[in-house]
Amino acid sequence: MMSYIILGFLCVIPSSCLSILTDGETQNGTLRDESGDSKTDVFRQLLNQETLIRMSLVKNVHSLMKDMVEMKESMSTSNKRLHDAEKEISSLKNEVQLLKTENQKLKEEAVKFQEEFKTTDSRFDEIKGNFTMVSYSRDQYETHVNKKLEDFEKNTSTILNDIKIEVRYLSVTLLDLNKHTMELNMSIPDLIESKLTEYSAYLNRSVGDINQKLLTSKEYQEQLVYNLSALGSNQSSLMKIISDKMNNTITSIKADVEQSQKSQLKLSAAVSSLEVFRMNMSLLNNCASKTSVGFTVGVTSSSSSWAGNILVFPRVITNNGNGYNPSTGKFTAPTDGTYVFFVTVNSYSANTVYLDIVLNGSKKVRTKSHNSANYMTGTNMAVLQLYTGNSVWVSRYSGKSYYSHSVPITTFSGFLL
Repeated sequence: MMSYIILGFLCVIPSSCLSILTDGETQNGTLRDESGDSKTDVFRQLLNQETLIRMSLVKNVHSLMKDMVEMKESMSTSNKRLHDAEKEISSLKNEVQLLKTENQKLKEEAVKFQEEFKTTDSRFDEIKGNFTMVSYSRDQYETHVNKKLEDFEKNTSTILNDIKIEVRYLSVTLLDLNKHTMELNMSIPDLIESKLTEYSAYLNRSVGDINQKLLTSKEYQEQLVYNLSALGSNQSSLMKIISDKMNNTITSIKADVEQSQKSQLKLSAAVSSLEVFRMNMSLLNNCASKTSVGFTVGVTSSSSSWAGNILVFPRVITNNGNGYNPSTGKFTAPTDGTYVFFVTVNSYSANTVYLDIVLNGSKKVRTKSHNSANYMTGTNMAVLQLYTGNSVWVSRYSGKSYYSHSVPITTFSGFLL
């Protein structure tokens, strides 16, 4: 489309120049008899100027064609970058899907871990209940043992009291026997001997009974001590088993927690890498979007009396980036950068019109379509530094009218470098 505009520009300029030259020739034909030599020099000068103008135009056309080729190469490079970016985005989506799958697996493992932890808690509660029962049984056994000890102490005290009574009785008996012995020492030795034998046997039996009772008491004490020792051993063994199980459970829980933390760290690292890649892709997309801002607009009707302020170009040919508003005639920069703007105006018949390229109310360059001939064309270009939100439009400086066609002749274009 830009090449069509340039060719139209070349066609209009030479036609205008030829029109000027033709008018010059007509005037020269009219006044040839009066000043032939001077007019010939003027004609040669005009031919030289025309040659220079054509050479300049050809040079400009070559420069514009070169710029067009560079723009196409830049667009091709941008498309290639965009294609690569789409591939990377697709790969990134696959990685995100894999991360989601891994995250789901981690969640399932976490649920299993919670279930195992609940099972462990229930087992621990069961062990705690068993331990409570064992403690209660131990308390009952200790109560029973204490009761037995109290009964044993009572029985022992009773036996000792009986032994003391018997010893006292024996002492009294021995005293009586000694008295009778002293009295009957000489008279009845046989009776004394029989009495001594009888009392000795009785004393031996009493001592044997006492020893038997004492032996029975010792065996009961030994059995009681053995039972208490066995109870302490069983309690120690049970406490050791409970402690080992609790230590194993805590070790397993710690290992699972460490594994979960490692998985969480890996997931965090992957998310961080993904965020960095997303930022890089965002920057790349911003760079790609900068190269796709450009517009070409025009008018498809003519006006011989237009004398407004802003020239609105309602026919939109290209509007990449949607920066141009066909209702207001203003282009608003969607991003920061250096922009190039072109304006071409064709005056209606023999009218003169001056148009300016305006940036935020400040006039930058001006184009002129003079009335030296009918339907003269004026054009100009501006390279401007714009920031996001800045506006550029075409404004009338003086004069009136413009001419166009169904294929626009009066146009306004711009693009981001």
